[in-house]
Amino acid sequence: MSLSPAQRHNRRVEMEQQLKRQLSVASADSLHVQVRALNDDVQRVTNQPTMADRITFKRDVLLPRWLPTAEDYLKGGNVHANPILAWCIVWLFDVGEFDQALEWADIAIEQQQPTPEAFRSNFPTFVADTMLDWATGTAEAGESVEPYFSRTFENVASKWRLHEEVTAKWFKFAGLLLLRDDSGRPVAAAVDDVETLQKADALLASAEGFYKKVGVGTVRKTIAARLRALTKE
Repeated sequence: MSLSPAQRHNRRVEMEQQLKRQLSVASADSLHVQVRALNDDVQRVTNQPTMADRITFKRDVLLPRWLPTAEDYLKGGNVHANPILAWCIVWLFDVGEFDQALEWADIAIEQQQPTPEAFRSNFPTFVADTMLDWATGTAEAGESVEPYFSRTFENVASKWRLHEEVTAKWFKFAGLLLLRDDSGRPVAAAVDDVETLQKADALLASAEGFYKKVGVGTVRKTIAARLRALTKE
């Protein structure tokens, strides 16, 4: 039986009070009310004036409000499309909580959860793109990309069905990662280990196999020249 306008209002007020106390609001008969409140919160993000403000809002306001409900859904065992879980995963990535984000993303992918309506990609593509952007910036800064790079690359290489260009970018990054110096620049001519150069070239060759225009021709020539120089020594 559908709720009357007064009942829907009362349910919304009750739910808002629970959210403010960072309590779960999970229940089947109130899912449509939850989604309305969730959509309102998503809109509130766009009202934040700067990117930094949006990150802070997601970390300090939205995740504490909605994580308990998403956690209850995951514990319940009743699998269905859940936009609260989907948005929580997105926000976890946005604020850099990669351990929980990747764990929940694996579950969402297994459950074939859709990404939020505004997204054009599915969850495997979203995670692959998000983590590659992060890994690229992190590596260029000369910082470690582990353990998140290896965990995601394994999924990209052997589990997820992705567009060939997306997969190629990951193999390219993996190859260049082996060539990076302490400052984060990929410099094949500075690598002295033959095995490392061969492994990097194999990864770059795989990238080219997935997508011809991935842009690894020049670096592969540099690797070949470096290998010739080392084997002559």
